[in-house]
Amino acid sequence: MSIDRWLTETTRRLTRLSIGYRIAVYVVIVAVIVSVYTAFYWYGMAVYEGRNLSRAAALQTVVQSLTTTGYGQDAPWETTIMNLFTILMQFTGILLLFLLLPLFVVPWFSQLIQQRRFDTVEPLENHVVISGHTPLVHTFITEIESHAHQHPYVIIETDQDRAAELRDLGHTVLHGDPESESDLRKASIEKAQAAVVAGDDQLTLNAALAVRDVAPMVPITATLEDATLRQYLHSAGVEYVVQPRQVIGQALATHYAMSGGIPSDRIVILGHGTVGSTVRSALETWGADPTVVDIDEDEHVDVVGDATTTKTLQDAGVENADAVIISLPKDRQALYATLLARELNSTVDIFVRVTESKAVGRVKRAGADYVLELSAISGQMVAAAVLDEPVSGTDSDILFTRLSDPDGELSALDIDRIIGVTRNEELYLAPDHDFELQQSDLLIYVRE
Repeated sequence: MSIDRWLTETTRRLTRLSIGYRIAVYVVIVAVIVSVYTAFYWYGMAVYEGRNLSRAAALQTVVQSLTTTGYGQDAPWETTIMNLFTILMQFTGILLLFLLLPLFVVPWFSQLIQQRRFDTVEPLENHVVISGHTPLVHTFITEIESHAHQHPYVIIETDQDRAAELRDLGHTVLHGDPESESDLRKASIEKAQAAVVAGDDQLTLNAALAVRDVAPMVPITATLEDATLRQYLHSAGVEYVVQPRQVIGQALATHYAMSGGIPSDRIVILGHGTVGSTVRSALETWGADPTVVDIDEDEHVDVVGDATTTKTLQDAGVENADAVIISLPKDRQALYATLLARELNSTVDIFVRVTESKAVGRVKRAGADYVLELSAISGQMVAAAVLDEPVSGTDSDILFTRLSDPDGELSALDIDRIIGVTRNEELYLAPDHDFELQQSDLLIYVRE
């Protein structure tokens, strides 16, 4: 192994060690070097220079040399071996100070400084406390920052490096644990206007319970993936539960209907998760009989197979379909399925759900006619739940608004454009003409 490769591999292994372990290794290395050099210097001075030193005096000279502070009364040396040894000690001191110290000790000081920088924030009032920074939260922050009324906020971020990045971008950040009562108090949760908890369902539930224990009166808005857990969030004190996947499924079906689509048996749905099943249910309610494709068997799945293969799409009838609605687990799967569907049918209308914003443009270039981004819709729904103002993303035709005059606002709105209504703890999808809107309902609909 070459020296360069050995150094690179050694550095890589060292940087993977914990800060405390690295400091311990550095202390051991220094102690061994000082001990060996002191013993040799004491012996060399007696044998080669003819000067008998105490071990304490030898130790002092070694320490002076390694720290580059001087040699005191021992210089100069008469013999070559002792002069060479003092040169060796000088280079060793440089190595310890300028090479090993930054590798072992400096990261600990950097971590300590960053902790002191991010583990507190200035006291706030009438603000929003946010647990973690996700694409959903990014959209939410963009929305509240774009409104005329100021809405201060603080993000509680568990990852220290991410907290530093967010602080550098101008966000108010607290490095801590959103499930920790002490960190919630540091974020002034008792004086907050609202709390937003988003992430996996277990994190959401635990963070909501922590908020409710510290600040019983602060309204909590939470996202939910598994609809069966709604009752647990309700028990945890969550006031607004956001279910973006169901909304996106209904929105895809609504947009298909508004784009001129008619109930048809030639609609193919790729993916039968929460979004896909919501699309299927909506289309069946309107009289359509879509063909459902999924990798797993289910009573509602017509074709079991991989939606990113040509054979599966041919078995599902994509070549003769009027519309293809795609909601697959990963964005790259949605992209590939879009490419294949467009290749099989150049005139079919393709509607796609993606997770991340960077996939929107790619999927459109692959041939999609309409794309909805999960994180964007989720963030807008959270913003609509927290704010008392209409919310709409710049790249989406989905609008969220809190009703203050249900009769007046509904009279100017086509019922077929309504995706759903959120009222208290419930989400009502595609309400019919007999559905009575109430004040403070959150209306979700498609803009003209």
